Amino acid sequence: MGKSLDSREFKLILKPNLFKNFNSGNKKIQEVIDTEVKKLDGTFKSRGSDLKLKYRKTYYLDTTDFMLNSRNFFLRIRGNKKSTKYDVTLKCRHPDRYISSAYDLSDLKMYDTKFEEDIIAPHISKFSISVNFEQDQEPKFDSIEELRSIFPGLISNDLGYGKLLKVNNFEAKEISVKLGKIVYDGKKSNNKDDKNVTLLLNLWYSQKDEAMPVIVEFTYSYAAVKSSPSISNKRNKENTLIEEFPLSIVRNTYEFYKSLQKTKVADLSASKTKTEFAYTYKS
Repeated sequence: MGKSLDSREFKLILKPNLFKNFNSGNKKIQEVIDTEVKKLDGTFKSRGSDLKLKYRKTYYLDTTDFMLNSRNFFLRIRGNKKSTKYDVTLKCRHPDRYISSAYDLSDLKMYDTKFEEDIIAPHISKFSISVNFEQDQEPKFDSIEELRSIFPGLISNDLGYGKLLKVNNFEAKEISVKLGKIVYDGKKSNNKDDKNVTLLLNLWYSQKDEAMPVIVEFTYSYAAVKSSPSISNKRNKENTLIEEFPLSIVRNTYEFYKSLQKTKVADLSASKTKTEFAYTYKS
């Protein structure tokens, strides 16, 4: 039996020139969100001026011939500018849910493992299983052999051998900000958290130019919920639970995603994800 999903995350690339000025760009996207959400009888609960910006550096590691990428693996390193903490994420993304869930990334229970569905424009699903851990200093993964020693489950995958280097020698200066949340029909739900959607904005700047981001990714996600009488009540089709998610939130977020792609803030011609951007970057 396949693993249950922990969450679903929708990703949409926005036009970078909107953020020549961060504050005006942020205001514009929040106005668009509010307009589109109201059409679906939802409420956008913005954080207003109480925005906490996270400054990080982000890069990926792979061999010179991108062996990890060719096997659907991604190794991401994120460093927090205000501390010495580094987040290490090893992710396997695959279009087939059950193949993705079958990957064995680690035999160690100390790591946080997550299984999620990623949706990219126009509405393409890919499934990813990932393991994440934190270090007090910048991690050094010199080779695939060393990576296998940390993640024993990788031994069963044909990853070969080779040195691990920064992908395309690209390191992003990242600004991440939580915009707020969306509540659909919250007053009618006994558990309002079941209807919450979290919104994030991630801006990547190159080392050469910090005046305007090279890519901007807007994401929103919602977590799986536990079944309850209010959700499973078959007399209310909107509260019917489809696997791990209420039908109402599935429908609303789908419509919201379609509507966003029709707005002037969306950049449908750009890379579909930040990961894809890093792997195709040319200095």
